[in-house]
Amino acid sequence: MPNSHSISEDAEVWTRWVSAAPFSAWLCHLSATTGFAPEAIAVAAGVPTSVGRRLAQNLARHHRIRLIDARNLMALDSDKLLQLGARLADSTAASRALRDLGLWRPDPPYLAASLGISQDVAEGLLNGWLASCPLSVIWHCLALTQDIVHARTMSAYEPHTHPAETEPAALAA
Repeated sequence: MPNSHSISEDAEVWTRWVSAAPFSAWLCHLSATTGFAPEAIAVAAGVPTSVGRRLAQNLARHHRIRLIDARNLMALDSDKLLQLGARLADSTAASRALRDLGLWRPDPPYLAASLGISQDVAEGLLNGWLASCPLSVIWHCLALTQDIVHARTMSAYEPHTHPAETEPAALAA
């Protein structure tokens, strides 16, 4: 049975905040050296894509992030990301995330261009028949779906935004 000290240490990791600046720089370094989008690196690290986006844009709220997110980002380095990203993995999570977008699901050409993959792979992800693909493709796909959901959610609170402006093709512009 864990003692109360270890439980409080575990809770602190989730509730403590640290300066975002060094982690913003680290995320930008990882993105520059791997070629992966910051949001995809956030997915790989188990960090919310919104945190990855704000760090990459140096917009972290009050310039702080949770300690757990900082630790998760620091656990990755360029070599580890490239090595993990090249591994084949089950693509079910990416296909499911795309399916869950419903009407806002991108078409194969848009998905292929966004992820830097062939149109055949994009169709496999969209239609659910692709069994596996590189993990980096899955990270980028999950980040893209979360960005689409974020854009749709934000547009719901902006009455002046025309719905067509949040279509996947318009998001690429």
